[in-house]
Amino acid sequence: MMLLFESSDRINHYNRFISLAVGLGSFTYGYCSSVIASTIGQPGWYEYFHLPLEHQPGYATTTTQAIATANGLYSTGGALGSLFIMWSAQVYGRRTSMQLGAALALLGGALQGGAAALPMFHLGRVLAGIGIGILVTVCPMYLAELSAAPVRGVFVGQHAISLVLGYTFAGWIGYGCYFATRISPSFAWRFPLLFQCLSPVLLLICSIWIPRSPRWLLSKGRSDDAWAVLQRLRSVPGSSDDSMASKEFHEIREQIRLEEARLASSGHNSWLAAWTKKSYRKRMFLGFLTQWGAEFAGPLVINNYAVILYTGLGVSGSMPLLLSAVWLTTAAVIYNPFGSWLHDRTNSRRWMFLTGLFGCLGTTACLVAMSAIYGDTKNKVGNGFGIFFIFLYLAFQGTFCDTTMYLYVSEIFPMEIRPIGMGFSLFGQFAATIILLQTAPIGFVNVGWKYYFVIIAWCIFFIPSKSTFSSLTINVANKACKKTASLTLEEIATVFGDEPEPSPMMEASDEGDVKHAEKVRVV
Repeated sequence: MMLLFESSDRINHYNRFISLAVGLGSFTYGYCSSVIASTIGQPGWYEYFHLPLEHQPGYATTTTQAIATANGLYSTGGALGSLFIMWSAQVYGRRTSMQLGAALALLGGALQGGAAALPMFHLGRVLAGIGIGILVTVCPMYLAELSAAPVRGVFVGQHAISLVLGYTFAGWIGYGCYFATRISPSFAWRFPLLFQCLSPVLLLICSIWIPRSPRWLLSKGRSDDAWAVLQRLRSVPGSSDDSMASKEFHEIREQIRLEEARLASSGHNSWLAAWTKKSYRKRMFLGFLTQWGAEFAGPLVINNYAVILYTGLGVSGSMPLLLSAVWLTTAAVIYNPFGSWLHDRTNSRRWMFLTGLFGCLGTTACLVAMSAIYGDTKNKVGNGFGIFFIFLYLAFQGTFCDTTMYLYVSEIFPMEIRPIGMGFSLFGQFAATIILLQTAPIGFVNVGWKYYFVIIAWCIFFIPSKSTFSSLTINVANKACKKTASLTLEEIATVFGDEPEPSPMMEASDEGDVKHAEKVRVV
């Protein structure tokens, strides 16, 4: 965890605890999303549900449909969860929504691990999907609202690091359980699925000690509680200076008051404002396209169907599961932590994202070439290069795309529509995964490596030039993606044209008048 190594004058121990606790929700998303990859590599799973193995009669119809349904239902649940958070995070808050997501993920994992029939397994996938749809939306939003501007990249970056740790655990546990097949085929596929329940339980326990978002508290008029949270978050070891917390407190409160006044004068509620106000509407589509675009670059296709891909490149037995686990470990140990660290130093979410997309496009194209020439052959060198490009793909996706996609959408929305914007953005991610994960196994069976052209075509279309999105009046990287690094969430409003109005209280707080803050905080 990169946050553990940040200097203590920037992030205190309380911040570290919150990051680790919320990281359990991100870990849950990663593990639940990836566990299906090892499940379809366990012979016992096919045997228990009477599903034909590859090259057996009925595989192309019965088995691929069962796998596609499992992934499709999970992604559908995720889409529903991301839409639900648009309402729940506003009404009940970020922490309560996080707890609900953990409870649903726990129930879904238990149903999958204890499934007596395929419909029960699929029901568990839906419930787990709803839970992780909530978690993957609310966790980065919560972290963004609690972090200080100079370290928001590394703070919210813990979400990307934790989720890929979940992927990694799923890979290694699946690989280890493969060798239990001879002893207990049922244990080999049930234990990894039941392991889904551990991190939600830990999150539910730890959530008792994490605070509510100070921004949400202020939006509900709970000034005392918000001030207490901010004081503790911004406290510096060995110092009693509250000037940083005071300034941030006033800035947040004034911005919320301004947004509420604008809503009242327009006669709109936050749901209407999200679509009727031009600067808000632009951010809604920007967030959706950021998540959709990153996901349609294919990371979950490679992860969830790794066993199928490596088998097509001449690898068999336990080796596909091992390669998948090693592949994910490189992201957890190198790429995502490095990307998280890099964000607060490059000062450009836009070019981080573009670099990642260009890399995904190039490596996928090379993988297509290797698969077309050497796939299903015994040419070890050619197939080895195919595997190499799968690994190189993750270097770009993990370092540049994975860390950017969640960070950027968590910081571009104003307080009044942040849950709505985040929910709609993550709905874009799940909409993309529904399409890809539902069609990929069928596509690989029927057209093989040609299925990658879906991903390549999208990357070519999505990587922006000045003309790419002219018809949509959105240029995702060159015009629409504003620089947000090192700005507070309230200052980011000015970047998108929502100029905040200064107030005497804000000016006083700029001077570090802590006594004045103590007087006005109870108003």
